[in-house]
Amino acid sequence: MFRTLRNHWKKSLFAFCALSYGTKWSYDRYQANQIRQFYCQQASLLGSQTFPSMTRVTRIAVLLNAKANNGKAKSIYDKTIFPLLHLIGLDVRVYRLDTITDSDGLKELLTNKIEPNELSALMIVGGDGTLSELTPYFLQSNILQNLPICLIPIGEYVSFARSLFPITDKKKLHDDIALLCESVFALFNGKIVRKPLLKITMSNNNEKPIYASTFDLGHYTRLEQLQKRLWYFSYLKYPISSIYLSIRDSLNSILSSEQSSIIYSNPCSGCLRCQPLLLDQYRLSQQEKKSSYFSRIYQSNRTNIKPVIPQLKEPIENSNCGIEYCMNLDKQPIQLWTKLINDEHSFQIDISDKLERFNYDKEKYPKQSMNVQHVRFYPNIKLFNRHMLINHEKFDKKKDKEEEEEENQLIEYRIELSEKTLKFIEINQDLLLTKQLTLKPTFNKLEEDALEKKDIFLFSRRHQQKQSS
Repeated sequence: MFRTLRNHWKKSLFAFCALSYGTKWSYDRYQANQIRQFYCQQASLLGSQTFPSMTRVTRIAVLLNAKANNGKAKSIYDKTIFPLLHLIGLDVRVYRLDTITDSDGLKELLTNKIEPNELSALMIVGGDGTLSELTPYFLQSNILQNLPICLIPIGEYVSFARSLFPITDKKKLHDDIALLCESVFALFNGKIVRKPLLKITMSNNNEKPIYASTFDLGHYTRLEQLQKRLWYFSYLKYPISSIYLSIRDSLNSILSSEQSSIIYSNPCSGCLRCQPLLLDQYRLSQQEKKSSYFSRIYQSNRTNIKPVIPQLKEPIENSNCGIEYCMNLDKQPIQLWTKLINDEHSFQIDISDKLERFNYDKEKYPKQSMNVQHVRFYPNIKLFNRHMLINHEKFDKKKDKEEEEEENQLIEYRIELSEKTLKFIEINQDLLLTKQLTLKPTFNKLEEDALEKKDIFLFSRRHQQKQSS
């Protein structure tokens, strides 16, 4: 045997690599199926419990983008998400977003077809691009704006969803089966939080603003895009991409030569300048506290318990609110990163004016970070096509003849937080899978016979026994 392996060492090496890969793939698949089976058991228990009519989620609309994650979103949803929703006993209505080709059809879907008045929650299956496309329609409707949104991060880029999920080591959230299952259970044990998105407006664009979670512009963005295209070079893609860009593309500033400055304003937590309605709310709260002698006697005899209303502080005027500053840099900036943080009043911008060609760690890029309330600048028009990404994707817009004539004019970009916020469901930090040892056994509580009548088999052995019989 050893002589055969030595004489055919190439075939032996190939067979060993194939066997190792197959073993690792089979083990990962087995673990994923075990996790799915555990959450299916918990979903069956949750569906058998009785809830008060006002606290139980009964009907949800699933907005599915089947083209997300290179067309794998539909299979992941059918294999992981849909069985849990079915076992819990929810009234699920699935709507395919990839079949809608125009904005009118999407507006008709969100306003009439899904019947938002009858919904308890919304579920979005996709990534940052799907959320960005739906956000303008959510903000226009008061009903959709106040519906809890459950995000299922199956897209390729899910920067916004990471703020709602516990910290994970997975580079892609759709590979973490436990988090995908926990996102379904968050409909019952999750926390509802309000979060804004980035609002991007352009001076020459009369259309609706763009809502996003990230905005990247510059040389490092172009470098990362090229590295993804050269994936077949493995680790050699990093030096090859750096050398290629240094030869072909010249290092240009991201700002226009006519208006080479970045203007920003410091964050404000809320004052009379940016929120004048705070004074009216404070006055109403003070008037409710004041009451006459007879009203206090009348209220003392009543046994009704009033809800606890948080006390409002007297609003003040922030002298620095709304004042714009010009950023001072030693050199012209070559990169701008913009992303959301866990703050309702500010977002983070990272600016770099120095290039390190052989530094491939994003966290170690030379940059200057700061939190701002809004930022505006005039970008270099020549860098639009290759160096600008919104939600990690290129912003492709069809150009008319008039727009092509105005292409050489200055365009002001303004990035700020959206005035309105949306309700999102944040996942509990204590995952059910981590508490698996402390949970009571569920095998005896499951009504397997009743589930099998519905052709639902939680255990493969029962399915095989029924087929053999």
